[in-house]
Amino acid sequence: MNDEPGDQCCRIAPDGQTCAEERPTEQSTCPDCGKRLRRVSAAHVMHQVRSPSGRDIKSTDSMAFCPSHGCAVVYVGGGGERFETGDLRRPPAYKTGVESDLLCYCFDVSGADALSPGGDAFVSFISDRVRDGDCACDVLNPSAGCCLGSIATYRKTRAAGS
Repeated sequence: MNDEPGDQCCRIAPDGQTCAEERPTEQSTCPDCGKRLRRVSAAHVMHQVRSPSGRDIKSTDSMAFCPSHGCAVVYVGGGGERFETGDLRRPPAYKTGVESDLLCYCFDVSGADALSPGGDAFVSFISDRVRDGDCACDVLNPSAGCCLGSIATYRKTRAAGS
């Protein structure tokens, strides 16, 4: 299974639902971890970062998301701007390693929820909601994509580490 955010959702999402696209960005790999970046809009970054009015982000800026679990870099701009987990309003658990942080932003599922004995039920619930078109991953999730791939990788990584 591929560990990129959005991969599972894109397979089960109803027609017309968009997933994070893999388009070339000005910088194709993360400067910290070397993982391939995914393009996101500057508007999306403005929705995710703390105090966006104090940032020099223009709607025409080329921005990209680093999907690497554990890498502190979340967004990279074409002009070299970097936004790390501490810059986000609500950084994802797979980036921070903090189990109380979210993995699913549409339905408030935390890392702890995903790792709990009921974790499979959360995944099933999210999958059903995605199939029914009841999610807003493209707006709420820092990756601008679905959380199912991130949850699966988070659970597998944490199980291997225990």
